[in-house]
Amino acid sequence: MIVRDVMTREVACVQADASIEAAIALMLERRISGLPVLDREGTIIGIVTEGDLLRRPELGTAPPKPGWIQFVVDPDRLAETYAREHGRHVSDVMTRRLVTVSPDATLAEAAELMARHRIRRVPVMEHGRLAGIVARADLLRALHAALTRSRATPSRSDAEIRAAVEASIVDTGLFPAGRVIVAVAGGDVTLHGTLTGERQRAALRAAAEAVPGVRMVRDGLACVDPPADHAASADR
Repeated sequence: MIVRDVMTREVACVQADASIEAAIALMLERRISGLPVLDREGTIIGIVTEGDLLRRPELGTAPPKPGWIQFVVDPDRLAETYAREHGRHVSDVMTRRLVTVSPDATLAEAAELMARHRIRRVPVMEHGRLAGIVARADLLRALHAALTRSRATPSRSDAEIRAAVEASIVDTGLFPAGRVIVAVAGGDVTLHGTLTGERQRAALRAAAEAVPGVRMVRDGLACVDPPADHAASADR
């Protein structure tokens, strides 16, 4: 699945010279937390988000005024900060450093961009123009659809489910083949084996539950502490 499959194509945008009141009203009306900013030619030049509007004197959330020494050291930066916190136009407060993605990028690439830059949405650019926007909500909708489809798969035999669960457990890279015994009856899976850490339970359960056809997972696992010499060497 790629960005083109999940992106929002009809994007609410705002002009750079619009008032921040107009931008806020549009975000509230559309129930979105960010807007691409366009110049008069329709080219995207930035993005304005809730985060750009939260440090304001009107809310009492602006930081304290800096001392005179900071003005001497970096007056341009202080002037820019003041304009962001007090400006009344979108161009004053918007984020100009754009992070964009191609519509042919994978969802993994889009998610990595959001995580790396700590952002909630990424404009989608095609041939130099805004083609859409992909947000965390779009990825969640795609995930929900994928999970729903997996629940609706045709019925499978217990033998097929067992083989698929065993393969899923091996795919975790945490447990070699045969380490965990899988029993299946009527789509209900029971896991048997010995673990060396409690957190391994959650990984095994997730691996089993991800297999289409599994109705529920029962835990028949036992946990033992790792050998003392192994624990001691791990601490060194």
